[in-house]
Amino acid sequence: MTLPLPSSSRNDRRQRIVLAASQLFAERAYVEVQMDELAKAAEVAKATIYRYFNSKEDLFLEALDGTMNELVAEVSRVADESAPAPAVLRQVIAAALKSFAQCTAAIRALDGSDAALGERGRAMLRRRGRQIREEFARVLQRGIADQDFRGFDPDLASRAILGAVRMTATADDGPNDAAAARTLTDLLLHG
Repeated sequence: MTLPLPSSSRNDRRQRIVLAASQLFAERAYVEVQMDELAKAAEVAKATIYRYFNSKEDLFLEALDGTMNELVAEVSRVADESAPAPAVLRQVIAAALKSFAQCTAAIRALDGSDAALGERGRAMLRRRGRQIREEFARVLQRGIADQDFRGFDPDLASRAILGAVRMTATADDGPNDAAAARTLTDLLLHG
């Protein structure tokens, strides 16, 4: 009879699996990632993965949700900075570009290019997108209040920003660096 692993060992193994999945799903399309290679990357047996996750989709969604949670936390942290709103907006856009670029393959899969992924993934992406938009809107509202920005609808503008960031970050040939953040911010602020 084998004794169950201590809770911390189980959590460490689960985290190792999720981290390996995050890295592989960020690099390649969902359908290209095989469970055998994921097990090898996580240094566990393939059967061990299925002790923690019912399916590849469940693992994919947990890995992507963790990545998106980190993105929301980073955007929120930057949005809290006390610099003038235009500078904070540029920093928030740069943080979002960087984070989205790290999960481009996963976002493309959820955008509908992969029929194997269901509505749960798209719902998670919409929820996280809403959280990111709220952070953009918070920066925009502060800029309007401080008269750094002219009056406009912060919710609508935050949707436009999120769309621009996603399109730029997931473009095959798009820049995902500080120059891209400056260009997007300049376009938004100056037309």
